[in-house]
Amino acid sequence: MVFTTYGKLATSWQLGSNLPNNYIQCMSIGSGSGTAGITDVTLLGEKVRRVITGSPDYSTAREVMFQGDFNSAEMSGTTAMEFGLFSSGLLGTGSCWQREGFGSIVFDGTNELQIQTTIELQ
Repeated sequence: MVFTTYGKLATSWQLGSNLPNNYIQCMSIGSGSGTAGITDVTLLGEKVRRVITGSPDYSTAREVMFQGDFNSAEMSGTTAMEFGLFSSGLLGTGSCWQREGFGSIVFDGTNELQIQTTIELQ
């Protein structure tokens, strides 16, 4: 997992201020492949962006867990190879906190996807 430059910057904003709209709101699925880097601001091939499911889980000190649920209709025809966490709304770009790549998963309209990811601040 790569914690991006923007994620580090936005975390510092949150620790020292109350600037609005600088928190993780969305999770995206993409079909791009390539090495995740700390300067990434978008996914390489974003396909679906959803508001995170429920509230973030802060039950462990210095950790926060986010969950994204994607239904079979929106995943149909997608070959997922990456996901990311974003602070901007459903159509926003350029605010990637985390980007993770993985082996391809093909969705044929009969399966759903749930992703849980945790950020640990050290």
